[in-house]
Amino acid sequence: MPFGKPSSGGPLSRVKSRISASSLTKYLRCKRQWFLSNKLGLSTPKSLAQVLGVILENSLCSILMRRPGHLESMENLTDWCYNLVKQESKKCFSAGLAMWNDVIWQRADQDWRDIDIKMIEQRLKNGVKLFLEEVQKCYDSGGGPYLNMFRNGESPYRIPSPAWGDEPIFPIPEKVRNFGMRSWSNNEEIAWKSKGEAISWNEAWEIARPWMKDPRVHQPQRLFHPEGWAAGELDMVFRWDGKIRIVDIKSGNSSSKFSNSLEHQLRFYSWLWYETHHEETVSSLEGWYLEGPEKIVFP
Repeated sequence: MPFGKPSSGGPLSRVKSRISASSLTKYLRCKRQWFLSNKLGLSTPKSLAQVLGVILENSLCSILMRRPGHLESMENLTDWCYNLVKQESKKCFSAGLAMWNDVIWQRADQDWRDIDIKMIEQRLKNGVKLFLEEVQKCYDSGGGPYLNMFRNGESPYRIPSPAWGDEPIFPIPEKVRNFGMRSWSNNEEIAWKSKGEAISWNEAWEIARPWMKDPRVHQPQRLFHPEGWAAGELDMVFRWDGKIRIVDIKSGNSSSKFSNSLEHQLRFYSWLWYETHHEETVSSLEGWYLEGPEKIVFP
């Protein structure tokens, strides 16, 4: 499953003794910085890039969690997505402004007024483009190996991919107040075809949707090593074709000074998946850069 329960240190808290992808890549970049932050606890000022990374990922996941109605073509599906992008970019900009204003220590040379809502809209559109490539592959393959399971109302996954029309899954549901009294559905349903019929575009969208961090779930959605000394929080996991592909979302481009850390970060996730999923091997590792858009693939 894409997340688990921590074995030590409290159900919701971070434990500094655990190895994470971020602490690993920080150590590989600069051992002194790793020591000052991870061992001495000295923080650094928050940057615009850090805030953008959070809000763009949440907004992209929010769009992918929607369910299109019956659409006749990829062109229709693309138009539907881009209309959602226009709506979501405004929410994304407001969320980023609120998050930036809540930051206690900001980079002195940066200001939220430097952020253009058109830039946010374009990067969300680029993320949708990358996902639509998956939808096209799913459609061209006839829905993949799980098509009939989906049509029968069954899920091939222990933890399904989140959707706005479905109830969210919390790692520790007993810690969620009034869970049973909340209304999670927004009346978005999917009409599945019968067995033997050609796949539709809305079915391809539903099947191709990855597991991703559900923005409704306020608890950490991490994988924890069985012995408790390592943890990692994945952005996306594609599973529709019967293989496991891990994707990390980056708000910028592959020429940034931190881009060399991507391969180490993804390989850490691949190892952690192997350790937490009965030695199941990840088939591919991908970095999605939203400024491009650009997809970097590691075997």
